[in-house]
Amino acid sequence: MDTTPAPGNPPADGEIAHLAAPPLVAGTELIGRYQGSGYREPPYLVRRPDDQILQLTPLLYSLASVLDGQRTYAQVAVELSGRCGRDITADQVSYLVENRLSQAGLVADGPAADGARRAAPKARDRLLALKFRVALVPEHVVAVIARVFQPLFWPPVVVLGVAGFALADIWLAVHGGVEGVLASAHALINRPEQILLVLGLLVVAGVFHECGHVAACRYGGARPGAMGVGIYLVWPAMYSTVTDSYRLDRAGRLRTDLGGIYFNALAMLVMIVVYLRTGAPWLLASVVAWQATTVWQFLPSIRLDGYYILSDLVGVPDLFDRMGPVLRSLLPGREPHPRLRELKPWARRVITAWVVLVIPCLAYWIIAFLILAPHVLPGLGKALVDHGRELGEHVQDGAVAGAAVGVIRILMLLLPWAGMALILCNLGAGFVRFLGRRRARRAPD
Repeated sequence: MDTTPAPGNPPADGEIAHLAAPPLVAGTELIGRYQGSGYREPPYLVRRPDDQILQLTPLLYSLASVLDGQRTYAQVAVELSGRCGRDITADQVSYLVENRLSQAGLVADGPAADGARRAAPKARDRLLALKFRVALVPEHVVAVIARVFQPLFWPPVVVLGVAGFALADIWLAVHGGVEGVLASAHALINRPEQILLVLGLLVVAGVFHECGHVAACRYGGARPGAMGVGIYLVWPAMYSTVTDSYRLDRAGRLRTDLGGIYFNALAMLVMIVVYLRTGAPWLLASVVAWQATTVWQFLPSIRLDGYYILSDLVGVPDLFDRMGPVLRSLLPGREPHPRLRELKPWARRVITAWVVLVIPCLAYWIIAFLILAPHVLPGLGKALVDHGRELGEHVQDGAVAGAAVGVIRILMLLLPWAGMALILCNLGAGFVRFLGRRRARRAPD
């Protein structure tokens, strides 16, 4: 006799007890407890087949670990009760499967899911996150790259590499100084085609930067994913998938975060040595530009390496997710938001300080844009016309290098303003959605 309940009718408790509990989606990986956590009760981590890392409570993680597709709800309830030390019924197991694990895209089939065809929920559109990502280097190739560069994280090699860069940089500052930098700038002005050499070398250094992240991830025992490019704010940016580093302890995660900056130092060491041998001015310009980029990486106000370093030091995966709860909790007379109460006191204080510092920083750039735009945009238009005319002359003369430099100059004039306009549009759209949700909650039934 078929005891499967009719569609749309919830099964009775007795029917649930004898039904087979659904298994996890194939490829789901149970990672374990989040190490070095800033939570009062550290969550457990699960990796979905789409490589998204989810946090689960100890109860849900224990439930996920016994969903093999063979046990019935009654058997799962008995196993879960033994693990948790409290009585759990088959009906409660069914509720957790349908309303928690299934909604998180972890269950292949279930009462509320359309079998294995049910699509997993998409990742949220996070604030200031990388957009339009395109994977260019598949995971199996990244594994080879990480294995090749992994020995560079052997501690004696790290000490030698960092010390060598520090000594070379000090020597360059003492013997090159401002005069050398100015001479390099004049050389680039007189020979603009060398700007293409600088940009090309910086692209190679950027790829090497991402190799540092994946190599550090593998060195710690995690599995790096694909590498590719995307749009950050409005600038093209390279990325590497190292979400599996969440399985590592705090030291392993920090090594992964700092791996790119460490490889930046190695890249600059090579640039300085070659510059000392050749005296090529564009190499010195490349060193200075890459040093400025490396310092910029330490800023924790946007999603650069410094942001992830701070996040892993605190032990809270996404700091921007806490920004709203922190701001609401700072209002007079408000109790701390539940998403703050779940954190350890020291972690809560660090995140609150971060929010208090980051909000004025972001507001400064937005307000400055709004104030300066009416004064700068007319000049921007004239500069674009002048560069466009110069670009046309290069094209007519067949000067490929000059034309390429002209295109780059036009893009560099446009991109910052286009990026700021895009940020304002996104913030405005988010504010409209927020007002819509508040209006919907206040509307009478």
